[in-house]
Amino acid sequence: MSSTALFYLVTFIDLTAAVIIFCGALSERMRLYPAWHKIGLIVAVVGLVCQAFRNVQFIHTGVSPSDADAPLWILKDLGIAIIAYCYLYLGIKASITKPVKRKKTVK
Repeated sequence: MSSTALFYLVTFIDLTAAVIIFCGALSERMRLYPAWHKIGLIVAVVGLVCQAFRNVQFIHTGVSPSDADAPLWILKDLGIAIIAYCYLYLGIKASITKPVKRKKTVK
């Protein structure tokens, strides 16, 4: 598979994933999720769209764009990290605040 075809594929995947995540973030069920979860999803969507536009620029010009000023594509990783770290925080907080009940063994 050529590198150009790979860039087309990755761009398509990035854009479809961004649409799916964005539509999911706007659904009625998202009201049940905490705010940090929604923020993480929106940040990830912005990062995916920025990555897709970066790929489109490469496809049309053949030159990799410079990210020295603001590498916005990093937001896709940051959005996933926000969600992961907040879930980790909630898990650690729950294990610290609630003691684990152990079953008594029968001898």
